[in-house]
Amino acid sequence: MYQLDPVKQPRLVFLILVLCAMIGPMSIDLFTPSLPAITDAFHTTAEMSQWTVSIFMLGFAISMLIVGPLSERFGHRRTLLGGYTLFLLATAVILVTDSIHVFIAARLIQAVFGCFGTALSRVIARDIYKGEQDIRILGMIGATMMVAPMVAPSIGGILQQIWDWHASFVLMMIMAVLTMLAVRLLPGQDRFNSEAGLKETLAGFTILMKDRRYMTPALSASLAFAGAFVFVVGAPFVLIAGFEISPRNYGIIFGLVMGAYILASAGAGKVTDTLGHNRTHLLAWIIMFLGAGVALLTALLTGGMSVSGFVTGIVIYEIGLGLFLPGCQARALAHLDHHAGTGAGMLFFLEMIVASAVSYCAGLMVLDNTLPLASLMCTLLLMALGISALIMNGHSKRGVAV
Repeated sequence: MYQLDPVKQPRLVFLILVLCAMIGPMSIDLFTPSLPAITDAFHTTAEMSQWTVSIFMLGFAISMLIVGPLSERFGHRRTLLGGYTLFLLATAVILVTDSIHVFIAARLIQAVFGCFGTALSRVIARDIYKGEQDIRILGMIGATMMVAPMVAPSIGGILQQIWDWHASFVLMMIMAVLTMLAVRLLPGQDRFNSEAGLKETLAGFTILMKDRRYMTPALSASLAFAGAFVFVVGAPFVLIAGFEISPRNYGIIFGLVMGAYILASAGAGKVTDTLGHNRTHLLAWIIMFLGAGVALLTALLTGGMSVSGFVTGIVIYEIGLGLFLPGCQARALAHLDHHAGTGAGMLFFLEMIVASAVSYCAGLMVLDNTLPLASLMCTLLLMALGISALIMNGHSKRGVAV
C-alpha cells in the first residue's frame, strides 16, 4: 500500500497528524451554538443539554487512560482506526436518536474513542521523525489543538444558521472518515504485542510512574500548564465581574493570551533548531518566571488593581509555556520504546487532573482582584521547578544521567 515519504511530503504527513489530533478538541464545542436548538428539539432543559458538553470532558480523561494500553496491544494505527469507527457509530446514534439520555451517552462514547488521536498523533510523530523534528511537529500539533476549540463554535454557528443542529455532527463524521482514510497513508509500520495480557499491558502505568526521565517533564509540564489554566478559570470573574470589563473586551484579551501561546508553540521547533534543546528549555523557564513575576509584582504594588500588569504577565507566561510544553513532551517520550502510547496518554491525563484541582482551588478564592490568581500562578510554577529539581537531584545521586 502507498505510504507518504516524511522527507519529500512533510506537509501532508503533518496535515494527517493534525487531523488525528484535532477531531477530539473540535468535537468538544463545535455544536455549542446549537445547544438552544437541541434543548428545544429534545424537549429538555438547558441544564440537561449542557451535559452533552460536560460529559465529553469525562470521556476525554477516560480516553487518555485507555488509549496507551490499547495501542500497545493492537498498534497505534489499528487503535486509531478502531477508535474512529466507534466515534462514527456514536455520532450516527446522536443523529437518529430522540432521547437526550441516549444523546449524552453517545457523546461519552464519542469522547472516549474520538480523542485517541490527541495522544497517538504525538507518538506516531515521534516514531516517524525519531527525534529529528519531534519538537517542531509537537509544537505545531499543540498550536493547532489550541486553535481548533477556539474556531469550532464559529463554524458551528454558521452550520446552525444554514441547516440545524445535525450539521455539526455530520461535519464530525466527515472529518473522521477523511482521517481514517488518511491514516493509512502514514509512513512506518505498526508495532504491537498481540500476546500481551491485561496484566502486562497495565503494568506500563507502574513502570512510567517509577521512571524519573518520564515523570520529571510530565509533572513539570502539568504544573506549568495549570499555571496558565489559572487565567482560563479565574480571569472572567476578576476582569468581567471585578473590573467590569465588557465580555467583548475580555474576548480580545483572551484571544491575545491564547495567540501568544499558539505562536510560541508553533515556533518552538525553529527556536530549538537555533538554540538547541537545553537552551530552549532554559529560555522557556526564564520567560515563564518573568511573566509570573510581572503579574505578581504589579499585583503587589497596586493591591491587585493592575489589569494591564496582570495581562502582560500572562501573555509573557504563555510565550514561555508555548516553548516549554513541546520540549517536555518530547523529553518524556523520547526514551520510551514499549510504553510510548501509555506515556502520551498519561501526559494529557496528568495535565487535566492538575488543571481540575487548580480550578477547584481557584473556586475557593475571593477573586475580586488580580493578586490571588498571580500568587497561584507563581506557586504552581515554583512547584514545577521544585519537583523538577528534586527528581533530577535524586536521579543524579544514583549516578544516572537525566
